[in-house]
Amino acid sequence: MRQTWLLVANRSRARLFEVPQKGDDPVEIADFAHVEGRLHARDLATDGSGRFFGKGERDQGHSAGTEDDKPAHEANKFAEQLRDYLEKARTRNAFGALWIMAAPAFLGVLRNKLTHGVEAEVELDVDKDLTTASRQDILAAARRARASP
Repeated sequence: MRQTWLLVANRSRARLFEVPQKGDDPVEIADFAHVEGRLHARDLATDGSGRFFGKGERDQGHSAGTEDDKPAHEANKFAEQLRDYLEKARTRNAFGALWIMAAPAFLGVLRNKLTHGVEAEVELDVDKDLTTASRQDILAAARRARASP
């Protein structure tokens, strides 16, 4: 019998459950926290923007903008951490099916980071953030989503 895992995630937290064959009491097997995912871009920067003066401009400087998006970078880092965990578990045959429920903004990031092996095991993905819900509510929502066409 293939073991089903349910991953519930957003950009700062993820919970991983084993889905029971019968009953409504999933077993939480892992809990991941990524504190940086909750921070604003201004809190992630370690220094202020640089300043420069253009040719012939002595009195007025300009701020140099940053090209990278720090919150997106942190979301990518967290998605990579989850991907690595799931890939190691897949190679150990720890699960045979994967259900993913993630915040809409994070689900796309996570989908892009999954390996082909893990991606092949995904049976359900739902764009909903249930990281703070109870285990029973999470499982009930996943089963409803799976049953709907």
